[in-house]
Formats: sequence, structure tokens, C-alpha cells
Amino acid sequence: MFLGFIFLGVLLLLILLGVPVAFSLAGTTLLGLFYMGGWGAVAAMSNTAWSTTSEFVLTAIPLFILMSEIIGATGIGRDLFIAVERFLGRISGGQAVATVVACAIFGAVSGTAVGVAAVIGGVAIPEMLSRGYSRRIATGAVAGGSPLGMIIPPSLPLIIYGVVTETPIADLFLAGIVPGVIITVLCCVCVSFMVRRSDIRSDPMDTASAFESIKLSMPVVLLIVLVIGSIYAGIATPTEAAAVGAVGAFVIAGIQGRLTWQRIVSSLYASARISAMLLFVLVGAMLFGYLLGITRMPQELTALVVELEVSRWLVFALIMLAFFILGMFLEVTSIILITMPVIFPTVVALHFDPVWFAIVLMANMSLAVVTPPVGLCLYVVKSCAPETSLRDVILGTAPLMMMYVLVLIALCFFPGLAIY
Repeated sequence: MFLGFIFLGVLLLLILLGVPVAFSLAGTTLLGLFYMGGWGAVAAMSNTAWSTTSEFVLTAIPLFILMSEIIGATGIGRDLFIAVERFLGRISGGQAVATVVACAIFGAVSGTAVGVAAVIGGVAIPEMLSRGYSRRIATGAVAGGSPLGMIIPPSLPLIIYGVVTETPIADLFLAGIVPGVIITVLCCVCVSFMVRRSDIRSDPMDTASAFESIKLSMPVVLLIVLVIGSIYAGIATPTEAAAVGAVGAFVIAGIQGRLTWQRIVSSLYASARISAMLLFVLVGAMLFGYLLGITRMPQELTALVVELEVSRWLVFALIMLAFFILGMFLEVTSIILITMPVIFPTVVALHFDPVWFAIVLMANMSLAVVTPPVGLCLYVVKSCAPETSLRDVILGTAPLMMMYVLVLIALCFFPGLAIY
């Protein structure tokens, strides 16, 4: 086990030195295997890399990313916000509430927090600022709502978690629905309280506007129903549903006349770039997990924790604290891939449900994307409002983040919210 901790220290050192996570993982594995068994042991890396990338379920990752890129590039995501804003804009603080709802809906077809922040922030923040919202509330509503895409299916981090831990992805998707909806409602209530004294209202929506809103939002809603519904109805696997979503995004954009050659090329390029990055990190993580398995660090660490005879909830709290601290410095996918080979055996040994733990982890990791100094969503939102200080973005986001913490605590007391 001591040797495993040394390798883990080498990995963290490489990451702190600025070496890309994928190369840090693979490089540490190369050095570790060579140290333990010479070049003969190093040869096992090729078999591990092949077995990792040949998983059929991994095909869902580039397909979901492509679906998200098409929706973002063709302006369908912007239409979604406009439609939701027309429905909810009549209430006090309606634009901020609409922003959170739009983040949740777009998150259901995006699966990534950064993508939600970029698309919704680009249209929602200028709209709210033009209606008199403070910069703190305008940016906070977007940054606070953007992590919903990590919990509401289809979530790319949940897919990664499912692949690494061999947990059924369909079960993970199903478990994320209720907590995602609860967080969305709580965030809407939160932003409504934040603006209740400003009395900011939109013009009442007439019948024509209502029909126009339905027309604008229907493509995204239909796509969500096709993707998620096909999984839960048993018609398609998550990978097949991802293919349905990608084709559906192309068809919708084509029918609306937005599918230009330039947008197709840019979407394919962005999808390939993001997918390659994720798969490189995934291969590196699997290689590092193989190295740790040889050192028997996860098994011995699990045995040590069990022998301590301390409350499993104390161990759980320490694990959540460790994840929160890691989230301040690493992005979510890297955290999941690096830690799961070490942590997951302990989670199972302490009799925590893997599906439940995944949703609690996603609620925790939702804080990571808006936590300095590496909170990517903070910087994406700030880029949508260049004159807004990062401090205002953080302060505007903080109240909404408390809603994620409340749901995380609720999941501990009522696990049935996720594993009903």
C-alpha cells in the first residue's frame, strides 16, 4: 500500500507541475510498471488501453457531445431560453427563474456544465442586464444553474462514473432525475427571493406569444423525450439513445434551415476534440487503476478502513470533504477517473449503494465547476459579461450553491430520492 501512495504522490506532483492529466496518469503508470517489473510489465499497458477504449458504452460519449454541439452551434439552445423566458417572465424575477429552468432543460441534452454556461449565458445575461437585473444576480443565475447538466441525464460525468465502476448507466440516469428536479426548483425559489424586492417584470404574454414559445421549445423537449424516454422504455441502450439524440439534433437543425456546412464542420471538430480529450484521460485513468491494483493499495486501504470500526458516515463525510477540496483544483472528469479506483472499493465495502453514491458525488462535484481557482463555469460566465468582476460572479452563485448542499444532505437522510 505504501508503494501505491508513492505513485499517487508522483501523479499529483505531475499535475501540479502542469502536465496534462492524461499524460500524468499514463506517465506515472509507465514509471511504476517499469520500476516493479521492467519492460515486460510495461507491455501490459497496451492490453489495458485496448480493453478500455473497446467498451461499446463509450460510444455514447462522442454522440452526446455531438448532439450538444449541434444544438449549441445552430442556436436551438438560444431559442430554448427565449421560450422559457416568455412563459416565466411575467412573474417577479422571471428572467432569472427562466435562466435556471433553461439551464436544467439544456443540461438534459448537453450533459456538461460548461456547455450550458456558454450557451445560456450568452443570451440570458445580456437580456437580464437590459431589464435592470444586477450583474451579481444575472451571472449567478447562469453559473448556479449550469451544473444541473451534471445531474440531470444524460450526464457525461455519470457515464464516466458508470464505465469506471461498472455501474449500469441507465440506473444512474434514472437516479438523477428526482434530485435534479428538486435542485432546479430550489434554485428557482432562491433566485426569486434574490430579486423579490426589485419588482422586475416582463410584459404579460399573450396567446400569440404562448404559441410561439411552444414552437421554440418543442424541438429540445422532443429531443429529451426521445433520448431519455427510449432508455427508460427499454427501447434503446444509452449508446443507442445517444445516437438517436445526435441524429435528432441534425434533423431538427436541418428542418429549421440552420444546418450550414460551416456549422457541421465546427460541430464535428469540437466533438472530436472534446471526445479525444475525455478518452485520453479515461485510458490514462484505467492504466493508473491497473497500477494501483498491482500494488493492492485499494484493497488494503479498504481493509484498513473497515478494521478501524468507525462510523461509515464519518468515512463518507471525509470522502466528500476530500472531493470538495479536489474540486477546487481539478475538473470533474479528472477527479472521477483518478479517485474511483482508490475510493470505490471502500464505498462498496461500507455498503453504500453505488447508484446513490454517484448522485451524491455529482451534487458535490457541482460545486467544483463554480469553485475557485479552477471553477470553469465561473470564467465562462464572466466571459459572457466582461465588465462583471469575478468576485460578483462568485457572490451571485453562492446562494444557489447552498441549494446543492441542501439536496446533498437530503440525499443522505432520504436515499430513496435517488434510488427509489
